[in-house]
Amino acid sequence: MVVYDRAVVRWYRALFIRLGRTRWFSWLSYRILVPIDRLVYTRTGGRFSLLHFGARRKPAFQSLLLTTTGRKTGQPRTTPVLYLSQEGRSLVVVASNFGREHHPAWSYNLLADAEASVQVRDRSWDVRARLASEEEQRGLWPRLLELYPTWEDYTERTDRSFRAFFLDPR
Repeated sequence: MVVYDRAVVRWYRALFIRLGRTRWFSWLSYRILVPIDRLVYTRTGGRFSLLHFGARRKPAFQSLLLTTTGRKTGQPRTTPVLYLSQEGRSLVVVASNFGREHHPAWSYNLLADAEASVQVRDRSWDVRARLASEEEQRGLWPRLLELYPTWEDYTERTDRSFRAFFLDPR
């Protein structure tokens, strides 16, 4: 794994956040970057991701591969998602869908079947998802915005509330 100077990692993170606030980059991310990142993350066994740019301990962003069961097809569906580590072993993911007007498919899949799996770097494990209550989400929101401030911009693009899920190890 290539390790970059912290200044380069901060620059990369700031660039992603700034670009993420634009609609064209959100479209590009949804249509092109997410599928590329899913492929790269999977093919490299978690050693590389567009969001893991930088040092192993302090990458530009914390992302995981979330595999859910398609609620209509019953087939596994995998997508890269930013995550927040909780005290203990829980992870938190946000269904922002780049501020688009509908929730991402993976969040509907988790509501239909809470059993899923995650891959963080080269480690994989099964999880059970639980939808965060509004109160829990309000409590998490400041920490989530530290992780990815662009979520605040996404909330202005849509009338829907973003779903947040706790992913607990099974």
